[in-house]
Amino acid sequence: MARRIATTLAVVALVLAAVAFAVRFVPIVNRPLLVIAALAPYLMLGAPVAVLVFAALRRWGATLLAVALTAAVVAVQAPLYSADDAPAGVTVRFASVNLRYGEADATAVVTLAREQVDVLAVQELTPQLAENLAELGADFPFQVLQPRDGPAGVGIWSRYPMRAGTSFDEFWLGLLTARVRIPGAAAETTVVTTHLSAPWPDPFEGWRQDVTRLPTVLQQIAADAPGAVLVAGDLNSTPDMREFRALLRDGYHDAAEQAGAGLTRTHPADIAVPPVFAVDHILTRDATATSVRTVAVPGSDHRALIAEIVLPELLA
Repeated sequence: MARRIATTLAVVALVLAAVAFAVRFVPIVNRPLLVIAALAPYLMLGAPVAVLVFAALRRWGATLLAVALTAAVVAVQAPLYSADDAPAGVTVRFASVNLRYGEADATAVVTLAREQVDVLAVQELTPQLAENLAELGADFPFQVLQPRDGPAGVGIWSRYPMRAGTSFDEFWLGLLTARVRIPGAAAETTVVTTHLSAPWPDPFEGWRQDVTRLPTVLQQIAADAPGAVLVAGDLNSTPDMREFRALLRDGYHDAAEQAGAGLTRTHPADIAVPPVFAVDHILTRDATATSVRTVAVPGSDHRALIAEIVLPELLA
């Protein structure tokens, strides 16, 4: 009886892992697929569990199948934990913060920025919170802000000279760009902050439209950029979603993967357990992230992402 139960559990674990692995490679066209993809890092752990159970039961055919799937899982997950070599250049500290309908603690955001950040990109910036963050002006005199009621506001603060770029109004939650002159960098750096529609409770199709149009917009931004591009955003997608990985082309990279930071879980950050989903991201183009970490922000349901990023330097 115990042997039969163990076999059943191992089969279930292996099937769940196989389904989660397969969903990584198909379009997310409905919420069930989205849920599976979001949980894929956890479901795919069923493969090595199945290896151990089948081996203990001496079911060698099933063990070999589980080993093969485990190897495939490792192949797609391992790059998240292996850092790229960082070239010489100029380092900038860059942060992405979701402010949760403007409810994030303004004092905490100011302290975080002052102590750990050179360029701050935010989402869900309301007019009231923008006023409450006025204290940032002492250390971040350059600002490009688009505060709005609800979750649709975005903004960028910089220690370094910055000028406004383009606002892409087709993203109702905001997509704003700016050009920053970072001392020693070879050219102006284009900074992007954005927030994609949530797949729930908002209409699922809104998320599909945002996440599928973003690659084209990022290509357009890259074509116009004089130097490196840094993208910060609540993308409401995880590395195991094909739609997220579609962003990683035309020279764009996931900063967390570049830095070997692993799965940078940021949401939900307002409950008793640690965050489960890596939905906030920093992307780089013509730049290399050397570290990426998450930081708690009181009042927000997202952790902030803070990255140290090396930019090409101006040659003498």
